[in-house]
Amino acid sequence: MSFLLPNAEAYIFDFNGTLFWDSEENRKAWSDTFLKFRGKEMSDEEYRMLNGRTDEETVLYLAPEKTEEEQEAIAIYKEKLYHDICLAQRMTLSPGAETLLTYLKNAGIPIAIASSAPKMNMDWYIPEYGLNRFFPEKLIIAGRTDIPSKPDSAIFRLAIKKLDAKAENTIIFEDSASGVKAALDAGVKLVIRIKDPGLPSIQDPRVMEIASFEEITTERQDNQ
Repeated sequence: MSFLLPNAEAYIFDFNGTLFWDSEENRKAWSDTFLKFRGKEMSDEEYRMLNGRTDEETVLYLAPEKTEEEQEAIAIYKEKLYHDICLAQRMTLSPGAETLLTYLKNAGIPIAIASSAPKMNMDWYIPEYGLNRFFPEKLIIAGRTDIPSKPDSAIFRLAIKKLDAKAENTIIFEDSASGVKAALDAGVKLVIRIKDPGLPSIQDPRVMEIASFEEITTERQDNQ
C-alpha cells in the first residue's frame, strides 16, 4: 500500500518511534532502570502512560522520594543503558525516513524535529545518525525543560513558529497517542501517524495512520 505525500507548507517530525524506531530499546532501558531502582519492572500500563513523557517526568514517577540530584543520576543511568542497547542493535533511521527527508530537503520544503527526547540523547542522535544532513540545528527542538511535554501542544506550536509556517498548512508526523493529541491541539492540517500494530487506532478524520514512511510516495510532486 502506498499514498501520495499530501502537500503542505511545512512538515514537522517527532523523533523517537517516528524517525527512529526505538520503542522496544527504550522500553527495555526503562524497564531495567525501574527494576534497578524500584525492584520491579515497568508494567505495560505504566509504559503506555509514560510513553512520550520527558525523562524528568518519568523519573519523578519512578522515584518521587529522591532528591533532584539523585533523579538526574537515574535519568543518566537510563540513557547510557539505552545508548548501549541501540548501538548493540545497530539501529538506523526508520524504514523510508531517509528517502522522504532527502526529498523534502532537495525540494526546499521547511522541516523540523519536535521531540521530547532529553538533550543528552539528541546530542547523541545528531552525529550518530547524521540528522544535520536534513535539519539545521535551530530546527531540532528537543531537550527543552522549559516546554511542557506532550500531550501539551507547546513544542509543536514553537516548531511551527520557527518554520514561519501556518498551522493549518503544516503536517506533523507522530507515533504516540499523546503526540497525536498535541499535534491536533496545535491546529495542524493533518497528522500522519506511524502506528505500532500493537496499539489501538485513533479515529479522527485529521489523522492518517501508516505502517512506515515506505508507504509514502512523492512521485507526483516530482513530475509537476
